[in-house]
Amino acid sequence: MTLTEGRYRWNGSELRAVEGSTLGLFVADSFLLRDGAVVALEQHRARFLRDADTQGMVNSPAAFLDAAYADFPETGLWFPRCDLTERGELELWLRPAPPLGRTVTLWTSPDDPRTEPTIKGPDIPVLAQLRERARESDADEAVILDGDGRLADGATTCFVWWRGDVLQVPTESVDRIDSVTVAVVRQMAQEDGCEIRDEAVTPAELAGAELWALNSLHGIRGVTEWRDGPTLVVNEDRLDTWQKRYWSRATLAGEDQ
Repeated sequence: MTLTEGRYRWNGSELRAVEGSTLGLFVADSFLLRDGAVVALEQHRARFLRDADTQGMVNSPAAFLDAAYADFPETGLWFPRCDLTERGELELWLRPAPPLGRTVTLWTSPDDPRTEPTIKGPDIPVLAQLRERARESDADEAVILDGDGRLADGATTCFVWWRGDVLQVPTESVDRIDSVTVAVVRQMAQEDGCEIRDEAVTPAELAGAELWALNSLHGIRGVTEWRDGPTLVVNEDRLDTWQKRYWSRATLAGEDQ
């Protein structure tokens, strides 16, 4: 069965269409589905299974994920989200993908509204509100700083940056989502023999760096401007090359099962 747009709930053996408002989340995972293919789907699957276990789910959601992936549409651009709700139910929300972007502008949030910064899902509603505040400030994305003023995460993105040919990633001491897209970019850098360093930075310390905003919908986006923030460098050639390489890693959902 190929699924169409809508929400589906797992009943233990199959996905059934459901209506009504969405429920609070314990865990969520989403990614771009392009003509049936996804970048690093197995890593998305592993993170969902791990986070569901961390949140106390007794029965593995593996069968739910397998069924969802097997029934994905094989044509078109989609942005599916797999959910573990606060009622312990497993749901798939199959959504058309929004317009994809190549670059992004940033705005710094004055506070950190996250309650579970290392697990994707529980904070989605407050992070959506934060991104709306960024848009009200004529920016695309909100930046979250930790209690020490260091770059932590975005409302819908994670960040990496280049200093010359050295790829910098946020240190593990900064609470953030375990981003699959960051992991893929790290792997690409390792394949190229690039030096990779962990770094904890304030916005001011990023002046002159090349900053990328990463997520599994847009892949790699270059940051062109940070409202009231540091002046950044944009390397168009590197951005174009790595964007193409990133999307070339997509494999058909059925091939990862």
